[in-house]
Amino acid sequence: MPPLLTPEQDNIRKAVHDFADRRLADGYLARAKSSDFPWELHRGIAELGALGLLAGEKYNALGTEDYVTVGLVIEELAAADFNMANAVIPVMLMSSLLAAHAEPEVQDAWLPRLVAGETYVAFGLTEPEVGSDAARIRTTATRVDGGYRITGEKTSVTMLPNSEAILLAARTVRDGSDVGVSTFLVPLDAAGIATSEVADTGWRPLSRGVLHLEDVVVPDVNRVGPEGRAFSKVLNGFDFTRPLLALAGIGTAQRSVDETAEYVRHREAFGAPLATCEGVSFPLAEHLTKLEAARLICYSALEKRNRGLPHTAEAAMAKWFGPVTASAAIKDCLLLHGNYGYSSELPFEQRLRDAMSVEIADGTAQIQKIIIMRETYGKDFIPYSR
Repeated sequence: MPPLLTPEQDNIRKAVHDFADRRLADGYLARAKSSDFPWELHRGIAELGALGLLAGEKYNALGTEDYVTVGLVIEELAAADFNMANAVIPVMLMSSLLAAHAEPEVQDAWLPRLVAGETYVAFGLTEPEVGSDAARIRTTATRVDGGYRITGEKTSVTMLPNSEAILLAARTVRDGSDVGVSTFLVPLDAAGIATSEVADTGWRPLSRGVLHLEDVVVPDVNRVGPEGRAFSKVLNGFDFTRPLLALAGIGTAQRSVDETAEYVRHREAFGAPLATCEGVSFPLAEHLTKLEAARLICYSALEKRNRGLPHTAEAAMAKWFGPVTASAAIKDCLLLHGNYGYSSELPFEQRLRDAMSVEIADGTAQIQKIIIMRETYGKDFIPYSR
């Protein structure tokens, strides 16, 4: 938990903690092994007001955006169920983008159900040949009478099998000329759409998918933000997702360390509790320290976001250091449980497979390090053309 929380922030943290402990923790392992998304629990999180925190004044019970509070929500949910926490992050991103950039009729059609946990809008940026190098997007949206005709492919789309629509980025063509990348809200029941699922080692309740679009027509109103300005006007402000993904890993790892401390307190070997062995207690101390350091980087980035200060470097630091620190902690917790830890009856192997996903999502450690150097020391430190 970050220091110096306001009373309101701490009350929200406690409410989410109580809900997660009561509703999520016991069922995590069974849900994590299933590809069925638990809509009832997702709606329960919505009833806390969590899904509306970045959806604008109409849906945000706090009245103003507070990214530190959002981080607290994610960390507390992830301590009980990594996947339920990660289902919340795209909702916050999609609701914030729609609230800020979508036409009023699109907002009215999607935001109420989205923040109520009744539907899901996926996000499509990654393509088979395009990951972090998003400027090379190949999916096209060609201007036609009254709208756009979209053709292309998106991959690694979180929650695609459970979504009703997708907000995707496409290179826009008007009168035969490339006018830049735009974003569009595309209903997934539109003609010309086909989907397939990705078989993952973790992240299973969320599921990822591949989206194929062949001459999919959407009306003008479904363009989100100005034409050709996706990166400069619409997708330029979501650094906040990186510390949130890191906090999901950190929350899961903290739970694992807490459980392991209790286990070694009572587990005996050679006539004494394992907790008395420095070879056991010292690794736990190291992981506690590293997790706290990672946590503070995350909340520093989110607090800067609250204050309107630049935070791209801190967000990248959080996204690099948090997930790798979390994975290392969970792995050691598994090992400290011995042969029991390797069993699928305990949650550690599942948590490790789940938490490793945030080492990849939203940019790998290597990408984050490039961003850190670029933001701190300038463009002399980037490996791509300027």
